[in-house]
Amino acid sequence: MKKKIKSAVISIVVIAVLLLAILTGVKNGTIDKLTKEMPTLATSQTETEKSAVNVNRDSTESKTYQEIEIAEYGEEFEIKREIDINRKYDENDRTTYNIFHVRINDCKISRQCDFDINRLDFGLQNKKESLDENNNFISDFYYTTVELEITKDIDDNDVMDYMNVFQTTWPILKLNGDGTTQSFKTSACVGSDAETNQIGKTNFSFEKGETRTLTLYYILSDEEVENDKLVISFSLKNSPFIGPLAIVHEPEAN
Repeated sequence: MKKKIKSAVISIVVIAVLLLAILTGVKNGTIDKLTKEMPTLATSQTETEKSAVNVNRDSTESKTYQEIEIAEYGEEFEIKREIDINRKYDENDRTTYNIFHVRINDCKISRQCDFDINRLDFGLQNKKESLDENNNFISDFYYTTVELEITKDIDDNDVMDYMNVFQTTWPILKLNGDGTTQSFKTSACVGSDAETNQIGKTNFSFEKGETRTLTLYYILSDEEVENDKLVISFSLKNSPFIGPLAIVHEPEAN
């Protein structure tokens, strides 16, 4: 009996202490402060998680090929050319651009120089140690020749000769798995078989409806050829040309 009374007294004392603590907290505003801060803390945690998700999306979820069209090897694609600097390209206004229909007919990668070496404008000056007397690469680099079949659209706008040319110095790039591209030190086109005309060697003149072939020359390193998916970018920064990335080479699967 005494034990039960003793336990009851202890319980009453504990409850009394708790009630006193609560009353003191209410009086000092401590309980109210905690109650107000709890939603803030929860909201802050939610915002932190949301921010982390957004950072993750921005840093790792690349837009597919940077929203640029991809043409498979041998697939026909279009390159549009803005034809008047005073009237900017408008996809929905055919009078603002002309069209070239393009197909990659062939891509040859070889150490052998089986073309007119004079077609190269540059690219060999710092590679003498890798060349033999016939300009074949012994090691380190490959010649890459890309043959294009190009047709100027029959319904193109009539413009001055300069607007009827096709660029011949397209860069070659590495296409990463996340859809981004990466330039190479040797990514510039080092030559072509375009004939010199009044406009210059870097351009290829066309009549409406005409089909012609054009060969572009590149020099690529062993690592680039053996490990990387290669594309030619048919859009040039600050130029009137608008076109896709076109796959020209994929490394052999190991």
